[in-house]
Amino acid sequence: MSIADRYDLKLYQRLLPKMEELCRSAFTEIGCHGWEHVLRVRRLASVIGDREGGNLAIIDVAALFHDTMRLDEDHALRSAEFASTTLSTWGFSRPFIEGVSEAIACHSYSAKRGAGSIEAKALADADRLDAMGAMGVYRTIQYNLENGYHAERVAEHIRDKLLKLEPLLYTETAKAMARGRSEILSIYLEALEEELFDARSSK
Repeated sequence: MSIADRYDLKLYQRLLPKMEELCRSAFTEIGCHGWEHVLRVRRLASVIGDREGGNLAIIDVAALFHDTMRLDEDHALRSAEFASTTLSTWGFSRPFIEGVSEAIACHSYSAKRGAGSIEAKALADADRLDAMGAMGVYRTIQYNLENGYHAERVAEHIRDKLLKLEPLLYTETAKAMARGRSEILSIYLEALEEELFDARSSK
């Protein structure tokens, strides 16, 4: 580990509580993109990064900041800018800041920016994994309730987006974790579409 890496690691360890407090203030506790989502992505990204050999401090910071500007149109880019400005003020090195910023900017499915570094791939994969499986169903229903959408949109979202995420994963670790999650999505979608059809047919 280089001198710069040791410096950043010590600074990260010292400022982590402050970082968590700042990022947490940007979220509701519960919600499709609430603090609960951030914590799940943080854990998944850490597991992926550890197995794939990434810089765990960069991954952790990127996970904390990745949705802080969620309400902005390009939330990934704006969250990356916010993280960059904050970390610069706190004295992190330029390579560390750039690593965090790249990971955040590239995590979004809709932004379609490809991830290059292991850290960026770990965050993108973690964010996508949290949109899959039983948790993906939970979050899709949350989003519908938060925005007043009908039940048919849950089926549309699973079919048109969530079931297309697995081929977009970068790391072998995430791909292995995704297989069961895709199956759960397919089973739920089939049951939901059948029940929606029955409800329409009974009118």
